[in-house]
Amino acid sequence: MEVKNETRDPAPTALVIGATRGIGAATVRQLRDAGYVTAGTHRAGGSVPEGVVPVEMDVRDGESIAIGVEAATEALGRLDVMVVAAGITRDKLLLRMSEEDISEVMQVNAIGPMLASKAALGPMMRQRGGSIVLVSSMSAKYGVAGQCNYTASKGAVEAFARSMAREYAGRGVRVNVVAPGATDTDMMADVSEQARTAMLEGIPLGRLGTPEEVASAVVHTAENTYMSGATIPVAGGI
Repeated sequence: MEVKNETRDPAPTALVIGATRGIGAATVRQLRDAGYVTAGTHRAGGSVPEGVVPVEMDVRDGESIAIGVEAATEALGRLDVMVVAAGITRDKLLLRMSEEDISEVMQVNAIGPMLASKAALGPMMRQRGGSIVLVSSMSAKYGVAGQCNYTASKGAVEAFARSMAREYAGRGVRVNVVAPGATDTDMMADVSEQARTAMLEGIPLGRLGTPEEVASAVVHTAENTYMSGATIPVAGGI
């Protein structure tokens, strides 16, 4: 009997930045369960879901980002997908917002994703392909009182992704954005009941999204090989 020597493609790999909670944790779990070899970042003292390679990273620090992406790529063997889901809020009216409130939100939500994307370019171009998905917010589209810093940071991410997608499409690197609407994560914990009610009234589907629903859109966007430079809303019909 002839024995066939079958060669199989290696499992795809993915790095999720901000994998300890919320949308990032849901995304890394879905990628892991879909057969990806996954790595996820955490800050000191944090932890990532089971079966995910932990990588310590502080997205407020450019050197930490570069070292973390390199370490993840080395641990995974290659870098097929990178998702940046880390984000913070420092909500208050602009007149009450300190310079630190503005700069810290911009650093984590905008500059961090830009530097992570830059760091991912090396391995992705060497392997002649890769997919980057950045997590934005629908608030960048319509504005939110008390979130001038947050909405500006997310709008910057969307503009950055469109330009990066144009720059590196010829190298096989795709760059997209997923923009969630109101999602039931721990970021919602500080929202008052009155504000939550008003928020729900503006959502055609009448409810908050779940991290898992957003994560499924992230995974689909990462895997779609003819999508680049797009921003995909996951917002209950807003």
